[in-house]
Amino acid sequence: MIKLTDITLKVKKIRQGRYGDFCVADLSTEIGDFKVKDPLLDQFEDGDYTGTVWISEIYLAQYIAWGKGVTEIRARLHDLQLDGVKARSPDTELPEPDPAEEVPAPPARRQTPEPVAEPERSHPVASSIAAVKQRLQQIGRKPSKPEPEPQNQDDQLAQLFGDMWPLVCSNQPVKFDPTVDRLILRQQTEAIKKLGYRFLATEQTWYPV
Repeated sequence: MIKLTDITLKVKKIRQGRYGDFCVADLSTEIGDFKVKDPLLDQFEDGDYTGTVWISEIYLAQYIAWGKGVTEIRARLHDLQLDGVKARSPDTELPEPDPAEEVPAPPARRQTPEPVAEPERSHPVASSIAAVKQRLQQIGRKPSKPEPEPQNQDDQLAQLFGDMWPLVCSNQPVKFDPTVDRLILRQQTEAIKKLGYRFLATEQTWYPV
């Protein structure tokens, strides 16, 4: 674990990604500059953030984007404590690929077709007996239950926010768990914005406006 103070985190928001808006950042520290692509950044807006970070891992990452190979040194954040925010206009430079799409898909397994057995010839008497048995089985059978109705919006939001939903309903501050799946965190972020909340970066907490 590495603790670094007086850092600057330059967050860039990428809009209209395949899986929604997301953020990446450039981390400037006394020991060097690093790329940060942790899920918790997806709650932020464009800006320069100052404070203290705890880094759990520094590693080399490689990916291909727009026909070019990219190699970068990344830092994985264990914790983040901010004390200052400076808003910045969105960058016009070429957007970066979505970190959610960097996980390579497993190679397709080659399937060998199984031999198909020749169907047995049915005997007329056996077929007639089977048909009678099937009709008898239907007698007295209860009709199948109707399919459940689709969830309404409140039910969907309750499922999305989980234990945080009562806080949202009562207009209380909400702090997301950054360790959940990246795409779920994005859905929570977009949903809570539409519910009238605003993100306070220095506390990493959502507050009702």
